[in-house]
Amino acid sequence: MKYIIHIISVFLLATVLASCTDNEAMRQRLSYVSQCNRADTVFTEAWLPTVDSLVNYFDHHGNANEKMMAHYLKGRVHHDMGESPIALECYQKATEMADTTRNDCDFHTIAAIYGQMADLFDMHYLPEDEMKAQLMAEHFFRKDGDTLATIKAYELRVKPYFLMNKKDSMEHTMLEARKRFIEIGNSKMAAQAIYSMISICLDRGDINEAKHWMDIYERESGNFDEKGDLIEGGYYYYYDKGKYFLAIGESDSARGCFEKALVRGIIESGYKGLFYVYKQKHISDSIAKYAELYATANDSSYLYVNQEKVHQISAMYNYTRNKEIASQKERETSELESFIIIMFFGGIAFLSFLGYLFHGYRAKQATRLNHLQVKMKSLEDIIEEKEREMRLADEQAKTNLDKEIKEKQSILDSANKELSSLKRQMTKLQEKTDRILHDRLEEEFYSIGFVEEFESKYREYHRGYVSPKTREWLRLEKVFSIHFPTFYQKITSKDGMTKEHVRICMLIRMGFKEKMMALALKTDGKRIDRAKRQANKILYGEDSASGLKNNLIPFF
Repeated sequence: MKYIIHIISVFLLATVLASCTDNEAMRQRLSYVSQCNRADTVFTEAWLPTVDSLVNYFDHHGNANEKMMAHYLKGRVHHDMGESPIALECYQKATEMADTTRNDCDFHTIAAIYGQMADLFDMHYLPEDEMKAQLMAEHFFRKDGDTLATIKAYELRVKPYFLMNKKDSMEHTMLEARKRFIEIGNSKMAAQAIYSMISICLDRGDINEAKHWMDIYERESGNFDEKGDLIEGGYYYYYDKGKYFLAIGESDSARGCFEKALVRGIIESGYKGLFYVYKQKHISDSIAKYAELYATANDSSYLYVNQEKVHQISAMYNYTRNKEIASQKERETSELESFIIIMFFGGIAFLSFLGYLFHGYRAKQATRLNHLQVKMKSLEDIIEEKEREMRLADEQAKTNLDKEIKEKQSILDSANKELSSLKRQMTKLQEKTDRILHDRLEEEFYSIGFVEEFESKYREYHRGYVSPKTREWLRLEKVFSIHFPTFYQKITSKDGMTKEHVRICMLIRMGFKEKMMALALKTDGKRIDRAKRQANKILYGEDSASGLKNNLIPFF
């Protein structure tokens, strides 16, 4: 009986040691994923098995902080994957796991979780829910003793107030946040906190107050370089500043701000601002141009919002499907746990039975020991013979292995050659496909009625020849931007490229001779030659007129 107890004790000790080893490994894994999260790693679907294993383990073996962290990290993975409903559920579970009554509670992580929830609610236009989450984040940052983070959380109330169109509440929050930042000596964040005050003041016509906040923002926020340009991000400010210049009648300064907004990707607002500039100046051609560009940008923005809505609906569908999968996994997990319990106790019983057999076996072996000693000499001879046979077998096996390795290497070399051949064929096929695509785009371009009409009217000289009008040039630019976007982007992306430069590049692409370029642009050959040289220098740094076409050919 004592042997059975000994075996069971050894088995249980091994189980405990294995559990301790697993516990340390899982804690290290939790710490690693947490560090990746703090480093702003963009999580993908490949991380799901890792975070699922963390949740499954710490739900059974972790303390409150570890359980909370595991669910939070799982939520972060689904958040980055765009699965908002699942991410919110994980964040909610994480907050439920926290024990806020304990002194060692990780209040900072709880606050961060509520901050992530607020971001998701903001993304889905749920301002009431966003405000609740923001208040909770502020509460737990305060409990954590982090004054700076508490003020930042308070400042973020502006976002749900904006969605609810409560401008008075936005203004009060920004001013109070600025006051608190100043109290802790952080003038930079105090200036950044009042950014939206500029737009609010402009909207209600309070130009002097808007200028007051603009001066503070530019002087103290740290977002501007020595020339007064934004260093990075927040480029919508150029639109607000342009609105201010329009309000005080400085339309040229306003135009400069709106053009800066366009260069930095604020397309819709930039075109809208330029429309107002030329409307103020009563320049009808420019009004029509920027009204059309603004409408196009507005349509693109509307399409983007609709696509986001479709994405949200898709996320909800995926969430429902994943819930069904999760339920199925829970059932499978329950069945697996039952199976493991049965196998565990069955294993103990089996080991006990083996112990009993082993005890009887040892008794019999003791009686046979003397007989075995008599036969030991003969056994040693047999062992020596077997060892010799094994050495011979090892040598033969090594020879066969070397032969097999050579054969495998030969097969591998042949496969590599075949792969190289396939790559060359794929390259040729890709080149052929690119050529076909280029020819198709070329064919579609020249099949457009307007292009055919433009060429027939302006490519060759004829009696009654009249140069293209502004609207025809604008329409030609629009056709180029649609059918040859790479080419059009190349010739319009550099500062210094004028309308004349762009039009000459388009005429080169259409095969116009230099004489017909001069007629179309109402100028002479010398000016055409000079403009080509200027365009070539701007685009490629070459002071040559003849080289422009060769440099542009790769973009044809």
